Amino acid sequence: MRLGLACLTACLLSSPALAQDGMRQLGAHVHGAAQLAVAADSDGAVLAELTTPAYNLYVFEHAPETAADRAVVSEAARTLSGASMIALSGAANCTLTGTQVGGGPDVAADHDHEHEHEHEHEHGDHHDADHDDQDHHHNEDHHHEATHDHGEGEHTHAHDEDAGLGHADVVVSWTFECARPARLLEVDLSGLFAAFPQFETLEVQYFDGARAAARDLTPARPVLTLD
Repeated sequence: MRLGLACLTACLLSSPALAQDGMRQLGAHVHGAAQLAVAADSDGAVLAELTTPAYNLYVFEHAPETAADRAVVSEAARTLSGASMIALSGAANCTLTGTQVGGGPDVAADHDHEHEHEHEHEHGDHHDADHDDQDHHHNEDHHHEATHDHGEGEHTHAHDEDAGLGHADVVVSWTFECARPARLLEVDLSGLFAAFPQFETLEVQYFDGARAAARDLTPARPVLTLD
């Protein structure tokens, strides 16, 4: 792909029309909102990059805790790789050539952690029963004391951990090749809004070296028209 992420960033930052638009500050983490940057070159290469809170895709932002959570993340990745997420002008004859999904909850890492936890639990079950009986009262007393004396600290730690996971962003990149780039006159996000109803507003930027556009799109107004 000729058009890389560095080029996309450079194109967007160098666009006076976009720089003057006060709403164009990518990266704000608000559930229901996301940002999409689209850049095209004269040879027909198009790169679209979506930055969104994980919530908009999965309806949660914690690391997947169950098989159902992992299935939601995997299914979202499959849906995002479909050609219907972003529709470019039919007259431009554009073909989706690749999709990448990065960031957000780490399904594989969490799955491995779960297996490690299960292994440790099974290993602990094989401890001598007499040894468990000897430690039972001590552990019970210690746990009660720790909960009573440090409960607030434990709550704070859990809250901090959840807060970190609760601000997970996902970055999705789509690449296209357009046979007639001069006829690229619109970017239609109807498919994305339909597939992921948590999206309420998408802040969209477009730049191709000659044209620039920026607009908030919604399910009721999902198309960015290029002049």
